Amino acid sequence: MSSALPFLIFYLMLAAAPLGQSSADVDRALEKVTHRQDYLGALADLKKLLESSDSDPLLHYLIGVCYTGIRDHSKAVESFQTAHAKGLDSWELWLNSGVARSRLGQDSLAREELERVLQLQPNDPSALFHLGRLDLKEGSYSEAEKKFRKVVSLKPEDRGAMFSLGTALLKQGKEKEGRDVLEFHRKTGHLQGRLNTLELISSSPEASAGMLADLGNTYLELGNREKAILAYDKAEELEPGTSLTGFGRGKITYSQGDLAAAEGHLSLYLKQAQANCEAHLLLGLVHRSQKALETARSVLKNGIQHCPRDTRLLASLAQLEAESGHSAEMVRLAQKIIEIDSEVSAGPFLMAFARLRQNRLDEAEAFALEVLQINDRNPSYHRLAQQIYQAKGEPEKARVHAEKVKVLLQEKR
Repeated sequence: MSSALPFLIFYLMLAAAPLGQSSADVDRALEKVTHRQDYLGALADLKKLLESSDSDPLLHYLIGVCYTGIRDHSKAVESFQTAHAKGLDSWELWLNSGVARSRLGQDSLAREELERVLQLQPNDPSALFHLGRLDLKEGSYSEAEKKFRKVVSLKPEDRGAMFSLGTALLKQGKEKEGRDVLEFHRKTGHLQGRLNTLELISSSPEASAGMLADLGNTYLELGNREKAILAYDKAEELEPGTSLTGFGRGKITYSQGDLAAAEGHLSLYLKQAQANCEAHLLLGLVHRSQKALETARSVLKNGIQHCPRDTRLLASLAQLEAESGHSAEMVRLAQKIIEIDSEVSAGPFLMAFARLRQNRLDEAEAFALEVLQINDRNPSYHRLAQQIYQAKGEPEKARVHAEKVKVLLQEKR
């Protein structure tokens, strides 16, 4: 069912008073829908109410919701049309009617109603999602991609939008990014299953500090920082001074800009977990942010000893070498990244940067184009291409990439 249902029900609950019926009668029907998803029971109640108040549009509206719940989309559309004919005109109505029409294959009417939603409620994620699905169906993959990206930016937890975005990317031949998005979709599904298990086990009085720390880490990977912190608190109550929560605490404090706290948490954690590649990367970034470049270099090199094929560590160290003026070492690391995985954008990006510095502009251009084949959604990559074309004296090509930078930055807002 459309994710718009909670908003629709909330709207109806606010509007229940004008129904001309006993509020208790309406409340009973609403309770069946919202708490029990008993659409058939609610439908019977609403039809009985309709016998004495056929002119009330909100009753027809609710009946449409119930028909949607039982997948009778034809009757749902009829009910929504009746509600509109009797005076109801709201974005919730057009959203649910548009979704029902899309289920019936009435694509042009569905698109018309869903676009009306965006006129009344700009950036509604449900309308964007279903319009994106229509774009996919019609082969408008670029338009679908834009809509799904917007949904994911508004609702990062929306796995349906994530899967559809991956599909839209693959359809356009953007295989690397498409596979990455679908892998993330698979990973979050796995994490959700793991979370369900950990929540059950961690509710036991026998739960260990390690189990609670693992629960916190899983919450954090799924983007629920508040629950992660609560789980870490419980782990630390059971085992004061534990290093088990250090990785998660370090990620949180780093994102909050508390570099000293992040350094403390991550350093303690890495004394017990040397093989955690991401922890080394994060601690290196902490020291780099603190301008402790030699310490950052040492941490990253230590991480590479434990994780020699981790391209994130290699890229971070290469960037550090570039900042320190060690161009030859940066190039060596960039070449190593390309050898490990030619579809990681960091390798050719660093090579393009190095060749631009050396004024080897044709080589810089070739590497920059390779980067953009891998990922054309990063403003930094287009900015580098712009600089290369400016250096080559090709202002029109530079302008194209400058405009792309503006578009991508605008989309992120």
